Amino acid sequence: MTEKTEKKPEAKNAKEQQTATATKEEKTEAAETEAKAKQEPAQDKAQEYYQQLIRLQADFENYRKRNEREKPFLIEYGKAETVKSFLGLYDTVIKAQEETSKEGTEIKHIRQGLKMIFDEFNKVFAAAGVKIVESKGKPYDPMTQEVVTTIPCEDKDDCLVLQELKKGVTMDGKMIRAAQVIVGKKKEAPSKEQK
Repeated sequence: MTEKTEKKPEAKNAKEQQTATATKEEKTEAAETEAKAKQEPAQDKAQEYYQQLIRLQADFENYRKRNEREKPFLIEYGKAETVKSFLGLYDTVIKAQEETSKEGTEIKHIRQGLKMIFDEFNKVFAAAGVKIVESKGKPYDPMTQEVVTTIPCEDKDDCLVLQELKKGVTMDGKMIRAAQVIVGKKKEAPSKEQK
C-alpha cells in the first residue's frame, strides 16, 4: 500500500507537470499567434506603402514625360503670342513709313507717325507688364543701373544720373534690363602736390 501511495503523488506531480507544460505551450502558442497577428498588419501596411510608392513613382514619371512632350508646344505658343502682340505695332510702322515716303512730307507728319509708334509700343508693353524705368536726374542705383562712364560735375550733381544711354526695363516688377547711364562725379580739388 505504501508503494501505491507513493506512486500516487508521483503520478499527481506528473499530471501537474503535463498540465503546466501544456499551459506553457498554450501561452507560447498564444504569444506567437499574437505576435503573428501584430506582424501581419505591419506587413500589410508595409506592402500598402510600397504599392503607394510604386504608383507615385509611375505618376511622377508620366508627369515628367508629359511635360517633355508639352514643352515645345508651350514655347511655340509663347512665340506666337509675342508676335501677335507686336503686329499692331508693325502695322503702325508700315503706315508711318508710307506717309513719310510721300513727296512733300512735313515734319509734323513724321512726328505724328512717331507718336503713333510710341503709343502702340506703350500698349504692348502695358499688356505684358513691362515698364520703362526713368533714371535721368535721379541718384545712381547700382541695382537698376549700369555705369558706362562718369563725367566731372558740380557738387550738387555728384552721383546723379546725367544721361541715359539705354533705358532700364522691368517686367512684372523684376528688372530685365539695367539702364546704361553716365553718372556725375564731383570734381576733385587739386592736391597740394599738383600746385
